[in-house]
Amino acid sequence: MPKDVFVPSPSAEFIVAHCNALDCATLLLGGAAAQKRFRRLLDDVTASPMTTRRQERELDALEDLLSLRHVHDDERIEAECFAAIDPASPIVEEICALLDGLQAARAQEILLA
Repeated sequence: MPKDVFVPSPSAEFIVAHCNALDCATLLLGGAAAQKRFRRLLDDVTASPMTTRRQERELDALEDLLSLRHVHDDERIEAECFAAIDPASPIVEEICALLDGLQAARAQEILLA
């Protein structure tokens, strides 16, 4: 009897393919709590055959983190983490590439729906 085939979403494929870089980026941009949140998302997308509402919220939060949405809010850890990054560091380009890739994967999901 054939096994059920689990076809991951484009977002899940992107997250799994870039999990190490995303793990480092979340720690750099949001500290240990953001990294832990990303790791839960990684576990969720590898275990679930479809994107849930919770996963969508977590993908939104990841996109916000990578896009530096909250770095101007001095009461959030993202502001402190962002201030510690050298703008000339190659990690800045990598974070931009991760954001572009995540946004492209999420856009592809919309087209497939």
